Amino acid sequence: MFTIASFIIVIGIIVFVHELGHFLAAKLSGVRAEVFSLGFPPKIISRKFGETEYQICWIPLGGYVKMSGMMDESFDDDFDKDDPRGFIAQSFIKRVFIITAGVIMNGILAFVIYTTITFSEGVVASVESTITLVAPDSPAEGVGMLPGDVLKSIDGVDAEWGELTRIISAHPDDPIEITWLRNDSLYRSMITPLSKPSINFDTGERDTIGQIGVGGTKVMMDVTFVKAIGYGAAQVVGIVNLNIISLRWLLTGKAKVKELSGPLGIAKMSGDSARSGILDFLTFIAYISVSIGFLNILPIPMLDGGHLAFMIIEAVIRRPIPEKIKINLMKAGMAALLLLIIMVSYHDIIRIIASFK
Repeated sequence: MFTIASFIIVIGIIVFVHELGHFLAAKLSGVRAEVFSLGFPPKIISRKFGETEYQICWIPLGGYVKMSGMMDESFDDDFDKDDPRGFIAQSFIKRVFIITAGVIMNGILAFVIYTTITFSEGVVASVESTITLVAPDSPAEGVGMLPGDVLKSIDGVDAEWGELTRIISAHPDDPIEITWLRNDSLYRSMITPLSKPSINFDTGERDTIGQIGVGGTKVMMDVTFVKAIGYGAAQVVGIVNLNIISLRWLLTGKAKVKELSGPLGIAKMSGDSARSGILDFLTFIAYISVSIGFLNILPIPMLDGGHLAFMIIEAVIRRPIPEKIKINLMKAGMAALLLLIIMVSYHDIIRIIASFK
């Protein structure tokens, strides 16, 4: 129940902010917003204020703003194309603004979270070799390490935390000798770092690093609000770059669909991050917000990027795309997205079952 509640909070916040972006952009552009919905029907509760019906629905996997004069997920092309307050009657710039506003709000949400956390908590200035965390079922736990122990050397090399972690990272699945201090007692053991996939951001290629499952003592440094803004923006840009690399890997076959996380995987990660504390939970919300925004802007029919692609094509060819073609492409896009959700959910289930073994 805790995991389910955490997932609903994560998705609820992200969807609300995304749809609020579309809603506010429509209002600022003079477009009539007929429905503002969190979740998909059937409805739980619905109230109408002014010209807009606000509703919360049972299926918490998204939401939508139904605007006058726009063909959306309902595939309804029977609307007044001459309505001066309809979406289709607006200028190209206004329509682009309305369509991209949801993704922009996802980015703003993440930026605000990262900036706020950075300003309040500071940034990591250095990491000391005193262990603060030993992950369950990790190699470190297997050899008896405990929080409070101090890493001293690896393979006879005495070094600070940064050099120690570099050596560990360079030895995935390769036994090494590790020495640590507990009170006045020195312990020594052979340990085999687990092999973990990583990304080399310099080359954009896959990498493999070793991890033993420990965390060091972080020494934090206060930063000014201006610097916190810079860190917040850098975090958002970094996640966007990570999504671009992941997409490129999928398209070139370097990554497989089974490596993606779907609703079930996100639900599990929501619960895990919430159990780790409010800062980890907020950081997770920020990460997922940017990732969902990135997915939404891809030129896939049914997504914001699909609508944007239609508008750009129409602007180039100087005539509207026939509604029948749009509907068929949107139906194909919906089918493809449903198939993708089913596939990643299957692999999510496999991973979740394996984690209990």
